[in-house]
Amino acid sequence: MIMIKVGIFGSEGRMGKDIFSRSNFFNNIKIVYLCEDKSHKGLGKKRENLFVCSEINELINVSDVIIDFSNAKASLNLLKVISNSKKKPAIVSGTTGFSSLQEKKFISLTKGIRILRSFNMSLGVNIMKTLSKISSRNLVDLADVEIFEIHHNKKKDIPSGTALTLADSIRIGNSKLRKFSFREKSNKKVRTRNEIGFSSIRGGDIVGEHSVYFFLDGETIKMTHIAHDRKIFSDGALRASLWINNQKVGLYSTIDMLDI
Repeated sequence: MIMIKVGIFGSEGRMGKDIFSRSNFFNNIKIVYLCEDKSHKGLGKKRENLFVCSEINELINVSDVIIDFSNAKASLNLLKVISNSKKKPAIVSGTTGFSSLQEKKFISLTKGIRILRSFNMSLGVNIMKTLSKISSRNLVDLADVEIFEIHHNKKKDIPSGTALTLADSIRIGNSKLRKFSFREKSNKKVRTRNEIGFSSIRGGDIVGEHSVYFFLDGETIKMTHIAHDRKIFSDGALRASLWINNQKVGLYSTIDMLDI
């Protein structure tokens, strides 16, 4: 059995801690490095046989795959260091909250790297993305589309990265749905045709809930995914690290991994 050496970038966040814990259920994965920002209060903390460190070059040198759940700025810096490094470990990126400018920079820095990027690593959400694309394709000019999401009170980005990727799948299915309308940012009372509306709630400790609505004349189609446990994301990221380690250079998604 081949053992994959995995480093966690953003190891002291909610996802980083859970990935470290869930890795014990993967016999062919060994966590070899925990990396955080130099100013992080968790720096130097010991988790089992590892200390939380901040040396990105060391993280790169010891890892076959790096799982990144940090923030947009840190994620871009990681990719920049890798692009200038001789060793190029594969990346599993679940970081969200990129601005449009940061998004363009992210794409430009992925050249020459094996990277699987997903704003939601769960099997259910990725099946929902495929179903949303199919539904959109078959409801051209018939439905008003709205996406509703709920997350815990510590989540910063609105709407969630998952909501945006669901919208991207819907637009792939129906190219007429071009405009995004963010309900909490607009006082507009009446929706326009061919827009995708977003609504968000933040509160408590909710892991994540996403609903896609297709409102038709006389009926409504509603698809909902509810995450009951953060382990679905952690397990997905760990499975993704096994998969991306065997791929050629390129930018992949969880749907590529699941082949759906």
